[in-house]
Amino acid sequence: MGRRLALLIATYRYQDTGLRQLTAPAHDAEALAAVLRDPDIAGFEVTTLINEPHHRVGEAIGDFYRDRRHDDLTLLYFTGHGLKDDDGRLYLAMTNTRRDSLLFTGLPAEHVDQAMEGCVSRQKVLVLDCCYSGAFPAGRTAKADTAVHTLERFQGRGRTVLTASDATQYSFEGDRAQGEATQSVFTRYLVAGLRDGSADLDNDGDITIDELYGYVYERVVAEMPQQRPKKQDNVEGRTIIARNVNWTLPAYLRNAIESPFAKDRLAVLDGLAHLHRVGNATVRAQVLTEIRGLADDDSKAVSSAAAAHLESLLIRPPEPPAETPRVPDPQPVPTPEPASELEPEPSKPASPPGPTPPPEPAPVPKPVALPRSVPAPGRGGRAAAPAPAGGPGLLTPTRAKILLAGAVAVVLAITIVILSLPGHHHPSGGSTSSAPHAAKVVLHGLGGPIGDLTFSADGKFVAAVGNGGAVGVWDAATGRSMGTLSGHEAGATRLALSPDGKVVAVESGSKQGGSKVRLLGVATGEFGGTITENGPSYSLAFSPDGETLATAWGLAAEKSYDNRIHLWHRATGASVGTLAGHTNGIEVMAFSQDGKLLASGGSGSNPVRVWSVSTRKLRATLVTDVTAFVAGLAFGPDGKSVITLRSGAAQVWDVASALPIATFGGDRPGLVRFGAVGFDVHGTALAASDNDPVVLWNVSKGQAVASFTTGGLSKVLAFGPDGRTLATGGEDGTVRLWDIPA
Repeated sequence: MGRRLALLIATYRYQDTGLRQLTAPAHDAEALAAVLRDPDIAGFEVTTLINEPHHRVGEAIGDFYRDRRHDDLTLLYFTGHGLKDDDGRLYLAMTNTRRDSLLFTGLPAEHVDQAMEGCVSRQKVLVLDCCYSGAFPAGRTAKADTAVHTLERFQGRGRTVLTASDATQYSFEGDRAQGEATQSVFTRYLVAGLRDGSADLDNDGDITIDELYGYVYERVVAEMPQQRPKKQDNVEGRTIIARNVNWTLPAYLRNAIESPFAKDRLAVLDGLAHLHRVGNATVRAQVLTEIRGLADDDSKAVSSAAAAHLESLLIRPPEPPAETPRVPDPQPVPTPEPASELEPEPSKPASPPGPTPPPEPAPVPKPVALPRSVPAPGRGGRAAAPAPAGGPGLLTPTRAKILLAGAVAVVLAITIVILSLPGHHHPSGGSTSSAPHAAKVVLHGLGGPIGDLTFSADGKFVAAVGNGGAVGVWDAATGRSMGTLSGHEAGATRLALSPDGKVVAVESGSKQGGSKVRLLGVATGEFGGTITENGPSYSLAFSPDGETLATAWGLAAEKSYDNRIHLWHRATGASVGTLAGHTNGIEVMAFSQDGKLLASGGSGSNPVRVWSVSTRKLRATLVTDVTAFVAGLAFGPDGKSVITLRSGAAQVWDVASALPIATFGGDRPGLVRFGAVGFDVHGTALAASDNDPVVLWNVSKGQAVASFTTGGLSKVLAFGPDGRTLATGGEDGTVRLWDIPA
C-alpha cells in the first residue's frame, strides 16, 4: 500500500513592503495540517513550511516529488500571494520575493510543474489557495494578457488541481497592494468538509477529491459570490482524500429499518445492499450488522430476504488447496460460519438499537416509543427513530391501498373486511357463519410478497408490485398477463394506475438512495420520465381523468415538518400546484370521482384533510381523537362523504360539516387495526385487512357476511371500481380476485 504525503506551504510575511501582509495563511496551514495528519480522517505524513525563502521551498518541493512510488498519494498545498509578470509567467511569492526580481526571488509555477511531471505517482493533488496580482508597476502595459489562467500552468497526467480562484482579484496601485484577501474562505471549507465528514456527498464513507471540491465550491460561492474555485484533473479512478469519521446510516434507511411495518423493513434491504456495494469497509461492516438484525426479524418475509442478502454479501473463506503442507499445531483462521450469520437464535433478542432496532427496546440508547394508540403489529412495540438534527426523524408506515367505488346514502350500510383470527367470533357473541368463497381469478407472474395493488378506473386491469420491485399488469377478466414492467432503478414499492390503464406511476428506489416517482407505459413497458426529485418515500394517487398525479412524502416523523402535496401534469411532468397544511407523513390520498376534491390522511394526530383541486384551498379538516395512522380513505360517489379507517375504527364523515356520520370498530375485539376502505355502487362502505382468511363485515348490522381464504397472508387489498370485486395480494406472490356477495 502506498504512502500518503502532504507538503503544506504558507507565506504571510513579505520583505517586499508592496506585498500585503496576510494573516490567514498561517491559520489555514495549521488547520489543514491537523485534519490531514489525523489517522482517523486522512492519515497523511504532513510537512509544513511557514514563511520560508524561495530556495528553501523549491528544495522541499523537489524532495517531496522525488523517489515516489506509483501508488503514493501526494498533496501539495500553497497559500499566499500569486504573482504574474508582464510576460504572463506565474510565480508563487515566498517571504523573500521581490516584485521587481521575480525571476530570481519568486518560485516559478513552471518549476513546480516540472517537479510534478517527474513524479511517478499516479495520484498527485495540487491545491492553490492564492490571491493573484500582476507584478508590473502601474502605468506599464503587460506583454501578456492580464488573466491568471492558473490551471493552464499545471496540466499533466495523474494530477488534480484545485484553485481558490482563477481570476485576478487582487490588484496593485502604485507600490501598495489594495483590496481584501479572500483565500481563507476556501481553506476553511476544505478543513470543515474533511473534519466533520460533510464533504462525503454520496455517503459511502469516503471523501474523494471530486466530492471535496464540490462541497467547497458550493459553500465558497454562497458566501463569496465573486470568488469561483476551479478544478482540473487527468486521473484514472477515484482519489480518496479522507474517511468520513462521522458516517452514520442514512436517515431514510434507519427509519425504514425501525419501522413497525414489515413492508418497509423488507424494502430497505435493496438500499442496504446498494450501500454495501459502494461503501468503504466501515460502511460495509455496519450494513452487514443491520442485515443480520433483519435476519432475526419476526416477519418471515423479512427474515428470509435478509438471510438471502447476507448469503450473497458475505465473503466466503477460500477453498483449501488440494494439498497443504503439514505444519505443527496450525492456528485456525477465524472466519464467520455462514449458517450462524443466517440463522437467528430463537432465545436471543434482536440486535440492540444503534445498528439495528430490536423487538424489545434495549436500555441504551433509550428508544422513542410510538404513540400508545398506534399499534406495532408483529414487532413488539418497535420504537420510532428520533429526529436527526435539523429535520424530522422519519418512520415509514405501511401503505394501505384504496380504490374508490360506488355510491353512499345518508343512512349507510357500512361493511368492513377485517382480520379473522383463530376462534374469531361475532361481536355480539355469534361465530362467523358465512362459508369461505373461492377466488374467481388467480393471477401469477410475480414473486412474493405483493407490496402494492390497484385497479384501473374501468376495472379492466389490475397492477401489483411484487418481490424485488417488479410491476405486473393483468387483464382482470381473463387473468392474462399484460407484462412485467421495468424502468425503475431499484425496484418499485408503491404504484398508481392511470384510469385509462395505460400508465403506471411507481415509487421506486434510486441509485443515490431514497425514492423517486417514475412513469411506465403499460402496453410498451417504456420509461415515461421521472416526476419527483429524490425523497425518502412517496404516496401516490391519479385523478379520475388521468391528467393529474398527486404525490406526497409517505413517511411519519416524531417531529412535525412541512409536508406538501404536489400535483403534477402527467403528460409533461410539470408541477401544477401544491397543497400546504400537513405537518407529518401522508399515508393515503384519494380523489373524488368527479376529480374536484382530494382527501389526504397521514400519521399520528395529523388530521384527514379535504382539498379543492381547482382552487388548491382546504375544504374540510376531519379531526378525531384517535391518534393513529390513517390506514384507509375513500370518497363516496357523490363526493359529499368520506370514509376513513384509523386504528381499526371506520368512520364516515360529512364533508360539508366535517363531522362524523357513523363510526364502527376500534373498541370491538377482533377488529383489524390496519386496512383499506371504499364504497360500492350501493353506498355500502367497504374495508380490507391483511390476514387470512379475510372476513367481510356489514358494519351497520355488526355481522360477518363472507370470508375469503387466500392461502397466505394478504398484505394488501383493493376493491374494484364497481365494489363487486375484491383483489388480495399475498406473501406467496399471487393476486386473487374475489366476488363480493350482493
